[in-house]
Amino acid sequence: MDKIKKIAIDYFFIILGSFILALGINFFLVPLKISTGGVSGIGMVLFYVFKIPISLTTLVINIFLFFFGYKTLKKSSILKTLAGIVFSSLFLEITKYFGFYSDDILIASVFGGILVGVGVGLTVLKDASTGGSDFAALMLNKIIPHISIATFILIIDTVVILVSGIVFKDYTIMFYSVISLYISSKVTDFIMVSGDFAKSVYIISKNNKEIADVILKEMERGVTGIYSKGFYNGKDNTMLMCIVKSKEIPTLMQIVKSKDKNAFTIISDVKRVHGEGFIEE
Repeated sequence: MDKIKKIAIDYFFIILGSFILALGINFFLVPLKISTGGVSGIGMVLFYVFKIPISLTTLVINIFLFFFGYKTLKKSSILKTLAGIVFSSLFLEITKYFGFYSDDILIASVFGGILVGVGVGLTVLKDASTGGSDFAALMLNKIIPHISIATFILIIDTVVILVSGIVFKDYTIMFYSVISLYISSKVTDFIMVSGDFAKSVYIISKNNKEIADVILKEMERGVTGIYSKGFYNGKDNTMLMCIVKSKEIPTLMQIVKSKDKNAFTIISDVKRVHGEGFIEE
């Protein structure tokens, strides 16, 4: 029952995030041709030049990227990401009938950026994605591994914004698009990490082997065994140490409790982590 409840909550956030994302794009950004880069930015250009619906463009491009990039996702994220792609395209089609704001370009870029950031953040928080530049960045990183995923995303979004400005022949739009992109990325980061970047978790348990195996298989996170000695009972043991993102703590704790309800767990903040799955430079 708990598993069903968790799945329902995850998909609720994915659907809600997709809706907020679509609303931000259609209500604030599209009317004033403001781009936040990525696939939606490409869709907006094609909409104004060829009258192709943004929802159709994003669906086609994202499905194409998903087909080639789904192997880079964790198994638990594949269906969630597919749902994020489908729902975001669906809501892009629905919310275009909700009306729009076009009075002030600064207000539109700020509020549009906030809504896009919230939408993406809520979706990514549940290990999903709405597709776009992050998928393209993952594939490019496989080809050119010495350039980080974050750098590729920045390059892709910047190129899309530059193309938008050139097509619309309006450098003011480019300026406000950069503002909107910056705001959306900051809001997404804030939602994802809730004020900190990562957590270090130390686990002392008689079932350390079983716990480590599940973490490695289901969370795809590294686990280090550290020799320890309990001075109360005088027994030797292996303490597990794992670095995870803040949003992964509930999953990790659920794994620990399922294998050993009496496990002793220490969680502390980590300000910066370099390595696979974290900051890449």
